Amino acid sequence: MHISFSKVEEELIRGCIKNERLAQKRLYERYFGKMMGVCMRYSSHREQATEIMNLGFFKVFKTIESFSKRGGNLEAWIYRIMVNTAIDYLRSEMRHAHSDIEKSVYVEDTSDVVSEMSAADIMELVNKLTPAYRAVFNLYVVEGYNHGEIAELLGINEGTSKSNLAKARANLQAMIIEQNKVNLTAYGK
Repeated sequence: MHISFSKVEEELIRGCIKNERLAQKRLYERYFGKMMGVCMRYSSHREQATEIMNLGFFKVFKTIESFSKRGGNLEAWIYRIMVNTAIDYLRSEMRHAHSDIEKSVYVEDTSDVVSEMSAADIMELVNKLTPAYRAVFNLYVVEGYNHGEIAELLGINEGTSKSNLAKARANLQAMIIEQNKVNLTAYGK
């Protein structure tokens, strides 16, 4: 094993290499929360995120022996697998989806409203985006990829990546404006 692993990680990795169910369960439970959060950013609902995460953990268990030989940060490695699994899932979903015809929306300044929203509220709105928009938005804004990298990952051209990001932002702004109108009406303002 590589020196960078903690004793607990070494034991979990060794057990997973031997296909010990208890070790696999412990590894899954240890990283469940963080990885579910990653998968939720790329999915429209919890069931889909769970499916992506389970596919990701299947890949973790399948390739953990090769990871153990080269070493590194276990959590970062699992994180990268989850992101790549989500991208693969969304790429497959985008191939089967019909293209959207977007309406033009008037974009208001929503910066004050956004500053009052929780991260959970913002992620709830992001999850309402179409899979293509959500994928590009997450890869660009959350993961920090550039449009060239996103285009390569999703099998689209760079212009499509830029367009999807612009449309995702416009849709998010429209949703924020609509939500703010609903909230103001609810409070009698």
